[in-house]
Amino acid sequence: MSFTINQNLCAACGSCFSNCPNRAIIRRGESFFVTEMCSDCGLCIEYCNTGAMVRGKNRAELNNKKLDKALKDKLLLKKNITAMKFADKAPEGAAVEEGPQFWCAICGDIFEGEGSPVFFTSKACICGGAAALGIGGKRRTKTTKEEFATAINSMVIGEGNLYATKDLLAKGREVFPPYRKLYGGVVLGSLERIKMPDLIMFPVNGNQMCMISTAYAFDTGEVITGYAGTSTCRMVVIVPFLENKPVFSSGDHGARAQMRLKDEEILACFPYRLVPGLVKNLDRTAYARE
Repeated sequence: MSFTINQNLCAACGSCFSNCPNRAIIRRGESFFVTEMCSDCGLCIEYCNTGAMVRGKNRAELNNKKLDKALKDKLLLKKNITAMKFADKAPEGAAVEEGPQFWCAICGDIFEGEGSPVFFTSKACICGGAAALGIGGKRRTKTTKEEFATAINSMVIGEGNLYATKDLLAKGREVFPPYRKLYGGVVLGSLERIKMPDLIMFPVNGNQMCMISTAYAFDTGEVITGYAGTSTCRMVVIVPFLENKPVFSSGDHGARAQMRLKDEEILACFPYRLVPGLVKNLDRTAYARE
């Protein structure tokens, strides 16, 4: 275990419990305990006034290549895992996507085997998805009102798309928390190629989603929320990134086509720091039945 709580020193104030970003600390009766969902952030130590938080001998496994292999093996994933890492500028080794391109199309390429990291910016974004991804910045060339309308009308507004009228775009945004900061872009690539990403996303079927949700809830009782009815980037990125909570989504028709998802596939998106605990708990749930 990454951290343990010395029950002789613990005052049961609940500060660690209420401030753990992973919700990895649980309460049983009058005592608090650290679960496998701990990812070594150490924030609990800062909130503990009695020195009851003790570092354990083990550390959370945050090696991206090991976690990539573990998830593929345990869930029998047939497609690659997309990793996302927000940054203000392109990191070394990541090609800058010039566009015009869809975020969902790049993710689809990664699912199908193209894992080289690319830096995706609002300049390259062909639709309004940059706002849902929390990326902004100055564009070298401005998109005209007519160009924006063409892109929106082709995939978002009108019969056969997401909404009947443009004013319904704002309605879909009300469900999700706002970004307090806009990043220069987001690095997209396969998990095996990106160290310490912010999020990971991958297609799953119903049985795989059941395995994931059971493992996630096993120690803490936390549930995974699903979203449907608006743009895929909004449904799968905002809550995991801003609230550190996993989600699942069917996606929207346009993104499903760009991602080449099969009928039985939905998307699961996890904050990266929750993945080590997820992998451990798969062994304690789905594989403990064998």
